[in-house]
Amino acid sequence: MLKRSSGTAQAFIEYILIFGLVTAVASLSLAAMGVSARDVYCTMAKSVAGNPVSCAHYFADDFSNLSAWTIINGNWRNENGQLCGGGREGRIFVPLSERNYVINVRMALLQQGNGYGIYFRATGFDRVDGYTFQYDPGYSPGAFLFRKWVKGNELSPFARTNAPSGYTWHNVSRQIRIEVNGNTFTAYVDGQRVLTGSDNTYTYGGVGFRTWDATQVCFDDLSVDPLP
Repeated sequence: MLKRSSGTAQAFIEYILIFGLVTAVASLSLAAMGVSARDVYCTMAKSVAGNPVSCAHYFADDFSNLSAWTIINGNWRNENGQLCGGGREGRIFVPLSERNYVINVRMALLQQGNGYGIYFRATGFDRVDGYTFQYDPGYSPGAFLFRKWVKGNELSPFARTNAPSGYTWHNVSRQIRIEVNGNTFTAYVDGQRVLTGSDNTYTYGGVGFRTWDATQVCFDDLSVDPLP
């Protein structure tokens, strides 16, 4: 009887080892084809469960309310289903534990002022550590920037490029995309790459928005997605 039990346990252990090996090989094969195991799981889970599983985003918000957000300071509000802020220094965040992701903002409309920032890999929101992409007409003659934040203080840009001559900063709806991949960050405006920067300090964290000075800005339809 004891011998049979031991044989069953050994067979079970062998099954687990074989399953682990098959899983590892399958994951490597999927990765070689550019398909993530997470995507396969999501597809299977949706087909089995009748689509109660949401795997498309790490986080998404249409700003119908601000219940998911932590407001540190500033005049943040919901206006017509959009997140709007401005009039002074403002910071608002949502936490994430992911390392690498793509931030998509379908609509960013700067109405007035010297610009806004989009935080990524942000932690310790009261005295934030992390990074911002800054859409910054006030940084003469008007520029796109990456900045690092240490204990709530912004440092000089570690990447910067001036906007094209005649660029329209205000009252034009823009689409913003930020790819966060390892130590390399890439920003796109309306589908055009505008800036790439690199820094090794922070490896994970949440996202957020920033205003300053006389800025008035509204955002709509944010998603944080896995890298393609």
